[in-house]
Parts: sequence; C-alpha cells; structure tokens
Amino acid sequence: MKKGTTTPLPPSSTTGVDPAFYDIIDIIEDIWQSIEAIESLYEKKPSRLLENQINYYYNLSEYWEGIYLIFMGKKFYEDFF
Repeated sequence: MKKGTTTPLPPSSTTGVDPAFYDIIDIIEDIWQSIEAIESLYEKKPSRLLENQINYYYNLSEYWEGIYLIFMGKKFYEDFF
C-alpha cells in the first residue's frame, strides 16, 4: 500500500443485515417523525426532559440537512460543471 493511503472499506453487508436507512432523506424523515411525536407529548404535558429531546432532534435534523445540502451542492457542481 502506498504511503498516505487508507485501508479499503470492507464490503457492505458483511453480516447479511439490511441497513436501517438507504438515503439521507430517510434519516431526515425519521428525525422529523420523532420530533412530531415528542412535540405531541410536550403539548399534552410539558416537561424539561421533553424540551431537551426536542432540542436534541432539532440539532440532529440540522446536522443531517446540512450534510444533505453539501451532497446536493456537490452533485449539482459535478452535473453542470
């Protein structure tokens, strides 16, 4: 192996288990479903714990949406330039 290169990744699905998500959009949708469920609970009985969970999922959503936008920007750049 050349100096400075990384080891190759193992083949996907070495265990025969399907991935939980196939696309970043699936991850984002799952996060927003969690937010919706927690907000519903929060409306019925507000608590600091639920508020923390909502904030956590908002931050998680922001992270994955940022990753998605980076990939879309890269794809756009590769497709048109």
